[in-house]
Amino acid sequence: MSILVKLLSNGIIAVPGLIWSGTSLSFALVASVVISLISYAVGDWFILPRTNNTFASTADFGLAFALLWMACALFAVPYRLSGLFLTAFAISIVEYFYHNYLQHRGVHHSRHPG
Repeated sequence: MSILVKLLSNGIIAVPGLIWSGTSLSFALVASVVISLISYAVGDWFILPRTNNTFASTADFGLAFALLWMACALFAVPYRLSGLFLTAFAISIVEYFYHNYLQHRGVHHSRHPG
């Protein structure tokens, strides 16, 4: 259930943000799903339980920005760097609240809540 919440919340932010950044709808949809799945594996299952919410959300920002930038370069998709930056930033804000959701549901037991 938590992966569906993540896919939906990231998709609501990433798809319009990527389209605004100059990418196509198909690229935005695929990139949103891939970023959500990688972020779920790395950020939510590895980083969040070992650190705190702020650090995990900051790591999600860096991960989302790097993945978006690399994907656009790899697939020769036109983009605006400022748009990718703002999209990654918005994703990290959503991730902060998503991490709170996970911690309140008891999915992850962080040593450093907050």
